Amino acid sequence: MKKNHSYGCGSSDKCPPLPKCDTAKSHTHFCDVGTPENTGGVEQTIILGDVPIQTLTEADIYLPSYATEIKQIRKNVYLTQCKAVPVIPEGFPETAPTSVKLYVEGYIHKNIQYVDDCEGYVKDYGVNVPFKCYSLVNTLPEIDWEFSNKNSNSNEIRELAKNGMGADRCSFGSFTFEFLNEPIKCKLLNASVTQMDILSDFDKWGRFDKITEKAEVNLLVRLTQRQLANGGGDQ
Repeated sequence: MKKNHSYGCGSSDKCPPLPKCDTAKSHTHFCDVGTPENTGGVEQTIILGDVPIQTLTEADIYLPSYATEIKQIRKNVYLTQCKAVPVIPEGFPETAPTSVKLYVEGYIHKNIQYVDDCEGYVKDYGVNVPFKCYSLVNTLPEIDWEFSNKNSNSNEIRELAKNGMGADRCSFGSFTFEFLNEPIKCKLLNASVTQMDILSDFDKWGRFDKITEKAEVNLLVRLTQRQLANGGGDQ
């Protein structure tokens, strides 16, 4: 029976561990350690670039009750996704990637304060307005990136059968490898929002409960990657 790790649809944004599998019996042997490489090098965080991003969004916001006037709207910008995927150039791996496909998603959290009459209490309503932007980013410094090959069919090892008429189905092997690339990380440095709010759905007393927002969202996102700098240097 498989164990329930409490990772259901939409239950967590974290990458869960693999399900626990059976463990095969193995024979442990001594290992052979080779000569260390990259001695004297320094691993440091490289700034690939501060990327300006602009996206447009339009949303219909429905207030929980009718209003006669908006007093103020407070806004904060949050990112829910920022993923940079290197674009593999011609001549790879001799030519390193210098471009990425950037996937950015987030939302504007709006705190709307309004009144429903000429006097009375100020009401408060919070709502999130999503936005997204997918784009190509060029002219970055060289990105450290390698492919892996984990499919045993690509570099398969086969031996001749005893009768010399084909492959031995009971003896086979493969050569696989995987490179663990340093991820490209994102950091939101600043954000600005320019918006127009259009009121509609008025009742006979001149009150409204619908706001159509047209917003321009400007972001400045920093892309970084841990890389090896030979010859030492500042960390």
